[in-house]
Amino acid sequence: MTWRVVARVVSALLLVLIWLGVKELFSVPDRYLPSLWMVAEAVADVGPDLLLHAGATSVRVVAGFLGGVLLGVVACLVAYRFGALNFLMPSINALRAVPPVALLPFFLLWFGFTEVGRIVLLLVGLGVNVFVASAEVVGNPSESDRILFRSFPVRPAGLAWYFWLPRILESLLPTLRFGLSMLIGLVVIAEMLGAQSGLGYLIQTSRSTFSLDVILLSSALLGFITIVSDRVLQILWRHVTFWKT
Repeated sequence: MTWRVVARVVSALLLVLIWLGVKELFSVPDRYLPSLWMVAEAVADVGPDLLLHAGATSVRVVAGFLGGVLLGVVACLVAYRFGALNFLMPSINALRAVPPVALLPFFLLWFGFTEVGRIVLLLVGLGVNVFVASAEVVGNPSESDRILFRSFPVRPAGLAWYFWLPRILESLLPTLRFGLSMLIGLVVIAEMLGAQSGLGYLIQTSRSTFSLDVILLSSALLGFITIVSDRVLQILWRHVTFWKT
């Protein structure tokens, strides 16, 4: 048990150990790779604003994630209910093939540097992937489900909410975990373009002043937010799909 705890601690600190090792072994100047002490000083230099920027990014991630999941699942079930899923799938797959970052210029033209534009971009970026994942579930029923539909005089489309919604939620977690990481990266990029708060904004302003210590600190906080969000998502999803336990 002791060795397992030590292994987990070393694994968690592996990147920090590599950072310190490279810094000392190759004597990398601070202007290229800040020291651990410089990053610690950056916490004091940024001060309370650091929490405000981290909080702004976290709020955008939560809003984009909840809205994207709701949009993707509901849109898929509505399309399935009215028999339009097969008709929409080619367009949805074409939209999914376009990186969300490539849509940024359009959202800037349509919404300007507003918070509404950033949130809508997050909803589209995640919602399309959730839509496709949900469509895979309702479009490929298991053999037992096919037998059920043949045995009883019911239309599968008529069971969109009571039958397919639980099936979608049961299989959606891997897509959501991937989508969460993608969403956090998209939030940072959106914050770099016109936002006045957030870790992406902090990275952008620090880049113009060559403050690599603040950039490294912001990147570490983004990693922390990603890890915590992923863990919270896994715990939350066990409660959402409570019938599986």
